[in-house]
Amino acid sequence: MKRRLTTSEKRLLIFCISVIAMVGVFFVWRGHRDRLAAARQKIEDYQGRFNAAVAAAGDAPFWQERQKWLDAKMPAMGDAGKAHSSFLEHLQISARERGLTVASPVLLKTEGGPHHRELPISLQVTGPDSAVFRWLADLQSPERFQLIKYLLLTSSSARPARMTCNITISRLFKP
Repeated sequence: MKRRLTTSEKRLLIFCISVIAMVGVFFVWRGHRDRLAAARQKIEDYQGRFNAAVAAAGDAPFWQERQKWLDAKMPAMGDAGKAHSSFLEHLQISARERGLTVASPVLLKTEGGPHHRELPISLQVTGPDSAVFRWLADLQSPERFQLIKYLLLTSSSARPARMTCNITISRLFKP
């Protein structure tokens, strides 16, 4: 036997279906809003990348010329042990030529990334302050592919002026 719904039951049924529909619409709207916010964030990120790429494209000839120079001039490492020891020998000889004393040399772990390899050496150099400054200035030239990673200069109050230099210096090689 089928009986018909009363008016109050019909109203209650319509009300329940309306509430369920509103909850469903709420969840669909919230999901849409979250996806829209994520899409806007991606667009902002891509816009920043695009602007950087456009700027880089304008600088491309500048950097391509430097890359060619690096490819032509940057030395290849070969055997890391030999390169490390020859670099240390070069540093010691150049310091002694200026009348400096080299102490406690330490060959540090080889480092590097996708564009270069580094052979760092830590050492202590002592001597007249003018000779130390000239030696430091001589170390830094683009053609030598050397960079000073750490430098601590300590001056003594004795006459003639003497300086102690604790330095970590790296030579760069092709990867």
